Amino acid sequence: MAGFIGKFFSLLSGSPKHGDSDTAKSPYMPVEKSPLDFTFAEAFTQSGGYFIYCSNKQDVIDQLRNVGLESGEQALFVPEIALHHWAQGAGLSVIKDNPLEANAMLTTCHAAIAKTGGVMISDAQTQGLKFAQLPAIHIVFGSVKQVVNGLTDGMIAINKFHKEQRPLSIITLKGKQDDSVAKAKIDPNKNRELYFFLLEDHLMSAAK
Repeated sequence: MAGFIGKFFSLLSGSPKHGDSDTAKSPYMPVEKSPLDFTFAEAFTQSGGYFIYCSNKQDVIDQLRNVGLESGEQALFVPEIALHHWAQGAGLSVIKDNPLEANAMLTTCHAAIAKTGGVMISDAQTQGLKFAQLPAIHIVFGSVKQVVNGLTDGMIAINKFHKEQRPLSIITLKGKQDDSVAKAKIDPNKNRELYFFLLEDHLMSAAK
């Protein structure tokens, strides 16, 4: 999994640094903030999640296939019809209705929270199933524009997208090493392997 994560960080480290010059920066200049996607990737991986960046369709298919091989799971519970072709393209079986037939699942998300590394999903992505009913391995697709700063921004995104009918149940997925998860006596995140695929926006549009 280190290779997946490293791919994203190497891309960022290889990009030009804004404002670089031969002269030393003034100590009074404001501190530059990391891009939200970089901040999210750091927080997410530190909490025990597996982060995978995909810049094109073949990346998505190859990395999805790799996750299947690494986890030993060749069947995915995929409640969202629009995602079926991604799993099938990776040679994975698609289970549409019964999560008990799979140990892994694939969904989209509403938002990825940069501050905490959490991922917001709802019953819109899970067929209304409760958190504890979901398979233990969860693969999430999210786009660059879905990475937001905090939970409030995530709720704004949900309310904006679901103007007519707000989701009944909103879940924040977290890595099992997250502090709040580790301290909780009971938390479904404790036994969950979480993968986050960050897709370029045009790829996410194709996934819907």
